Amino acid sequence: MRKSLIILLLSALVLSGCVHHSPYTSEYYFQAMGDEGELVVTLDAESIKDSSLDVGSNVILDRSERISVAMSPEVENVYPLPLADWTLYGAAEGNFGTILVPAAISHLDGFDKVEGSDTRYYSNGYISVGVPETGILLFSTGDYLEAKDKTVDNRSILIPSAIASQMAENLVSIYVREPRTMIDLGFDLPYAVLNGMNYALITVSEKEAFFFLSAIVDFKSERNAQTFTTLMRNMVVQEIRREGGRLDFKALSEMISQDGTRALIKNKELSQEEVDGYLERVSALSGGLI
Repeated sequence: MRKSLIILLLSALVLSGCVHHSPYTSEYYFQAMGDEGELVVTLDAESIKDSSLDVGSNVILDRSERISVAMSPEVENVYPLPLADWTLYGAAEGNFGTILVPAAISHLDGFDKVEGSDTRYYSNGYISVGVPETGILLFSTGDYLEAKDKTVDNRSILIPSAIASQMAENLVSIYVREPRTMIDLGFDLPYAVLNGMNYALITVSEKEAFFFLSAIVDFKSERNAQTFTTLMRNMVVQEIRREGGRLDFKALSEMISQDGTRALIKNKELSQEEVDGYLERVSALSGGLI
């Protein structure tokens, strides 16, 4: 996967005097993502631009309100699965018009209009992109028309509103239901634990220039939840001991807890190294959009 591919895609974009916004106001665009095994990543582009993260600037991020990507594994039962073995589709929502953006794409080297369809979109053989309606820049490394049908034309809500609201409130959120594989998210989980998940919601937030990770992981059994909780606590204890810090078991039990079949992580502070690592993952997960 070429990290900067989508960034280069609109490098010739001519700025328009018109300002467009996402057409999705009563629900979130990314709620139509989230089939079994799909990894859904959504980025609050406005908050990321205002954060202390050093994400730089590019034409897509600058024009985006939100960027959402769904990743479908091409191989299952392999964990962690490299990014090269996932198919991506999704959209940047924001200031994207149906005339200027396609015009800019059509003049980029390597991109040709895909013929034989009533839908106007372009492909370079690896990724297809277009603006199916004002405010939505849709892209896919798989079947573009299928992504358009699933998320724009014939949408079905797959992510419940309660979970979607939590995802939208944070800088970065990752959601997966019934995972059969996963990328490396830094948890170093055994495959048996991963295979016992019903769903996982992982979020990264910022407060006063400090970054925090929270998660809700729902398992098929309380035993699986207990195993995950124990693994996470042990990982944090090892981190504290390596850094020569003082163990506060009461605070640890509040930060990482279990509620029946759910394991909960609340506001685990991320080190700068961890923040940099997640930023690298987010850049990769967003297809190079940030």
